[in-house]
Amino acid sequence: MSAARHAVLAGALCLAAVPAAADPAAEFEASAALREAVTEEGLLGHLRSFQRIAEENGGNRAAGRPGHELSADHVAALLEQAGYTVRFERFEFPFFEETVPPVLAAPGFAVERDQIRTLANSASGDVTAPVVPPSGSPLACEASDFQGFTRGAVALVQRGTCTFQTKVGHAAAAGAKGVVIYNEGTEGRTGPFRGQLGDPAPVPVVGVPADLGARLREVRPEVRLAVEARTGTRSSRNVLADGPEGTTGNTVLVGAHLDSVPEGPGINDNGSGSAVVLETALRMAELGGGERPANRVRFAFWGAEEVGLVGSRHHLQSLPEEERGRLAAVLNFDMVGSPNSARLVYDGPAAIGRVFRDYFDSAGLEAGSTPMRGGSDHAPFARAGIPTGGLYTGAGEIKSEESAARFGGTAGQPYDPCYHQACDDLTNIDAAMLHQMADAAAHAVLTLARDPEAGKDREPS
Repeated sequence: MSAARHAVLAGALCLAAVPAAADPAAEFEASAALREAVTEEGLLGHLRSFQRIAEENGGNRAAGRPGHELSADHVAALLEQAGYTVRFERFEFPFFEETVPPVLAAPGFAVERDQIRTLANSASGDVTAPVVPPSGSPLACEASDFQGFTRGAVALVQRGTCTFQTKVGHAAAAGAKGVVIYNEGTEGRTGPFRGQLGDPAPVPVVGVPADLGARLREVRPEVRLAVEARTGTRSSRNVLADGPEGTTGNTVLVGAHLDSVPEGPGINDNGSGSAVVLETALRMAELGGGERPANRVRFAFWGAEEVGLVGSRHHLQSLPEEERGRLAAVLNFDMVGSPNSARLVYDGPAAIGRVFRDYFDSAGLEAGSTPMRGGSDHAPFARAGIPTGGLYTGAGEIKSEESAARFGGTAGQPYDPCYHQACDDLTNIDAAMLHQMADAAAHAVLTLARDPEAGKDREPS
């Protein structure tokens, strides 16, 4: 960037507080300089760095492994150079690693290896026994669902309603020697899936697609279920970068998880979100503005999201009560460059969603909404009652005809066909969509930083 252009942009980026009733057109104009500074090449440069780190460290950036540690060092160094106050937040997390792929085999069943996923914290074991569903609800959320269950069998239960831990606990208490959990069969929840047990299970536990679960339930064959894994404790860390203190004393927390799954480099999941947060932070520091914001902005790069949102939960739990009460808003960016994507806004509090929706309206871009489920780092903050929102472009869910008509792409295919796989690399990114979502993110961060009433619902004017 030329010195002359830098001077023009710096003068245009004003962090002074805005009136509570600021209109969308004024907000859109105020963020123009920052959005211009956030470039596609800048975003892709961060992704190339994450790809290189993964390639040089076993092909991944998983928590507790060198790829994540070096990613954290890389991000921290850039933020420190930009002038932020940077600190690491170290924590321990339960470690689970398969040593060989899981096995689920039955006579007359053709089961593809990639259809079987071991749930984290499954026990190791090799069991041959008949498959038996609960006598009550297939969801297995009540102990009474296992009345009359055949002890020594492999329990076949359906995903949904209650936690995996609850299902496995009831099955094991009824005498099951293993548990197979099949997907719900609803839109976006039909194929293979990953899961996390909160505590180590006493028996092997795997997940399978909905159609395979239906066939097993109908035939009830004898199966061989085998899992080999090791468990323990490992260390990971969050990277936290604070901007200048604001006039309100409140903080807008902007985060993305920096770790990948062990299977791949995680360039969409979640190099994309990390690149958006990093590029926004660097360009905000570069442009400056000279005036204190209404709210401090804290940029967070979470560790160990893929093993149970450990880093974000640790940060929230570590905050003193007074500081927690000063979190005006939390933004989360997880998977924002999916190759078969949709522009989706989390359906959280209106005060947060409005900023994103107003931006997309002003930019002339179609945007939809997505439920704020508990599978990413916004969840701990939302449960604590803190105003929370963010952006998303889809994961392994199947794209509908309606979504394809609205956002382009291919119906009947996943939003991200490489979700949690080795192919989630630089070829697995829609660069144009990533740039659009980055502009929306930068707009929201700046708008909320300038707003003394950030996170509060306003009365209609």
